[in-house]
Amino acid sequence: MIGQTISHYKILDELGEGGMGVVYQAEDLVLKRKVALKFLSKDLTRNEESRKRFIQEARAASALDHTNICSIYEIDESPDGQMFISMAYYPGVTLRQIIENNQLRVEQGLEYAVQITQGIKRAHDSGIIHRDIKPENVIVTDQDEIKILDFGLAKLTGETGQFTKAGTTMGTLSYMSPEQITGEVIDHRSDIFSLGAMFYELFSGRHPFKGEYQLAIIYAITSVEPPPISGEKESFPEDLDYIIRKSIHKDPEERYQQTVDLLADLSAIHKNMDLQEASGASFLLPSRESSIIRPVEKEPDKQISIEFSLRKFKYAAAFFAIICMAILFLWLSKTDGNMSPEAIHANTIPAEKHLAILSFSNIGDDPDNQAFCDGLVETLTSNLSQLEKYQGTLWVVPASEIRKNKIASAKEALETFGINLAISGSVQRFSERVRLTLNLIDPEKQLALDSEVIDEKVENLSVLQDEAVIKVAKMLNLEIMPQAREALKTGGTIVPGAYEFYLQGRGYLQGYDKEENIDAAITLFKRALEADRNYALAYAGLGEAYLKKYGGSQEKQWIELALNNCSKAVELDDQLSEGHVTLGLIHLQKGDPQQSMEEFQRALELDPFNANAYRGLARSYLKRGELKDAEKTYQKAIEIKPNYWGGYYDLGIFYTRQGEYEDAARQFRHVIELAPLNAKGYRNLGSVYFYLDRRAEAILMFEKALEISPSYSVYSNLATLYFYQGDYKDAARMYEKALEINGKDYRVWGYLALANRWFPEKKEDAIDAYQHAIALIEEKLKINPNNPTILATLAGYYEGIGEDQKALSILQKVETMVVDDVKDQFLIGQNYELLGKREKALKWIENAFAQGYALKDMEHIPELDGLRADSRFQELIKNVENDK
Repeated sequence: MIGQTISHYKILDELGEGGMGVVYQAEDLVLKRKVALKFLSKDLTRNEESRKRFIQEARAASALDHTNICSIYEIDESPDGQMFISMAYYPGVTLRQIIENNQLRVEQGLEYAVQITQGIKRAHDSGIIHRDIKPENVIVTDQDEIKILDFGLAKLTGETGQFTKAGTTMGTLSYMSPEQITGEVIDHRSDIFSLGAMFYELFSGRHPFKGEYQLAIIYAITSVEPPPISGEKESFPEDLDYIIRKSIHKDPEERYQQTVDLLADLSAIHKNMDLQEASGASFLLPSRESSIIRPVEKEPDKQISIEFSLRKFKYAAAFFAIICMAILFLWLSKTDGNMSPEAIHANTIPAEKHLAILSFSNIGDDPDNQAFCDGLVETLTSNLSQLEKYQGTLWVVPASEIRKNKIASAKEALETFGINLAISGSVQRFSERVRLTLNLIDPEKQLALDSEVIDEKVENLSVLQDEAVIKVAKMLNLEIMPQAREALKTGGTIVPGAYEFYLQGRGYLQGYDKEENIDAAITLFKRALEADRNYALAYAGLGEAYLKKYGGSQEKQWIELALNNCSKAVELDDQLSEGHVTLGLIHLQKGDPQQSMEEFQRALELDPFNANAYRGLARSYLKRGELKDAEKTYQKAIEIKPNYWGGYYDLGIFYTRQGEYEDAARQFRHVIELAPLNAKGYRNLGSVYFYLDRRAEAILMFEKALEISPSYSVYSNLATLYFYQGDYKDAARMYEKALEINGKDYRVWGYLALANRWFPEKKEDAIDAYQHAIALIEEKLKINPNNPTILATLAGYYEGIGEDQKALSILQKVETMVVDDVKDQFLIGQNYELLGKREKALKWIENAFAQGYALKDMEHIPELDGLRADSRFQELIKNVENDK
């Protein structure tokens, strides 16, 4: 068809082909513009009834006048009777191409998600359901603006009733809601499911419901729960994860009930991105890396005072300790030596042992030895954790937490987890031997307390593990009871070679974020099983590796292999708690919280100190909607290990998600009690105090966090709190500190200008900050020139430098747009007030209040004092309060 003229369109190029037909780029010879022509498959309009229905649907879609919806110009018919649609042509790429490129920042992804949801909301407001939302139907223009295609076509396609290439394509099927697949009556919530599935893929790079064949996809959509993105991407915001998972809930009643609610939540996260740093910390949710340990009865103000002076106390204590040690050794030199070196060592080991196993050095940097090193750390940590149930004074930081927090030194472990002991080590391989060096470290004094060296032949590596546990226990002054020795043998092997393959598999599995590492782990676990067919731990490791594989692909075959291998592990040794924990996780993935609950309970019968089992059991209860039982599970974990930070942390996060901020604050204060050098503890507590509107205490927490570790997000958050308090000089000082770390956020430059404009001597500084903000925001507008939030903000900046006419011109442009966000409406009103246009200011602010803008949110804006004194504004407030 290329080169042909149909009606008044000249066909220029073929753009693509799908189940609905072929799309061409064409030139409108009358209006002299580029268009896209979609020629529909004749099967879709095979009779007069179908043609009429299609025309009716397309007419309704063409009436959708929205910046994020592709414009439909006309419907026509070719001489051979094939119907086609003339649409706007947008140079750009599809969202599918963006996803496949896999280089999207969370902030940019949120920008796209908000625009997409705005377009779908407009359709839903008009009573139109899209029915075929997928990345191929979303264009990202060269100006970074979203355009949604194919409104009005999906209903026609869906009525073919077949999952075929001529009807619904494989890609389309992947984004269908459960009720759409099963042929039930659908409404706008089906579109919300499709949006959630698409957003999951946008942010994770993989589809939540993937399969190699159609029945596998149908099963996944109707029966499988995809893993949370935040569980695999540490920096991914958990609140965004929650929004996506709520959108793809299999029960329509549990999803967002209106698109406007989904849009509001996405917009809230997007607008709070300036309060976040790369780690994901924000006011929205406490940082996941925090540690919570021992409960305290101190009042918060007393606690803060004590902890703020702790550093000075520590210096004095360290000096005192040095003096005492000097006196001790002088005394020993004059005695007959009755005090043995062992007795001196025993007096340096605390009764309560809070231990972290650090990464072992790979002597010689042999790449083949690195997986062995990593696996040895993993198994040593696991075996020492097994001793917790026999040693009430011991708790060990899980190896996964060490990795997740990127802990590289004893000092970092002290600050993050509040430990008082650490084990470091090194591994060196010779031709026939392996040398393991273990060091016991006092992390506070940075002193080596003890050291052990183990030499073993390569063929006796399984002995090395046992020796390492015994040596560490000796250094810790722990006696390994007979029942503990038996527990350490659970699931093990005595076959030469099998243990080394297992260790290497565990080492590679630590890097499960890369598929090649999972594949290497699978290969090594299989080789271990070739050497020993009864190696239960290797079956458990293989099952865990397949579960990670499933997490990356969502292909059913992997989770079935995970289930089979873990079942084999517990069949060989039912005392293997790790196998039951992994089985519990598998059943959670399969959407069976009852079965997962039983597995976690069995794991806890075997190992009552297993933190992962408690966490999994609580998740099972949450899946069943049994919040009280979930809470009791977290509390039980604390009861079993009252000195372990992890239980308090989990409970604090649980309370935060339930909106029980006082209870959450109580848990997060334990972080400060036992990890007073952990900035994340203060940051999290500050966030909770912010939610509780305890701003003075939030300020204290953020100030302490900055004293320990300077952070862009904490500087910015603290500056905003100072601003709310009317302390503009300190606010400006904090904004400047934030900008020293990251000077590319136009909003922080704007906030700095607002803080400075209240001081005559800072007038030039305010103008300079506004100009920085304008330069940055103008760059932003090159990407999306029609964003009402950005434009309304820019108008305020131009008012700040005295260019009132330019500010008014921008506001007039914004008034021609659809402004749904109440904060945007209020911002427009605020800017009109600053420009002396009170009538317009009152109109926009009244609209904002009518749609839910909170009165308290304007209390910190001193520029509106004159407006607040106006009798018309006071009457407006009375009306708003009466309507509540």
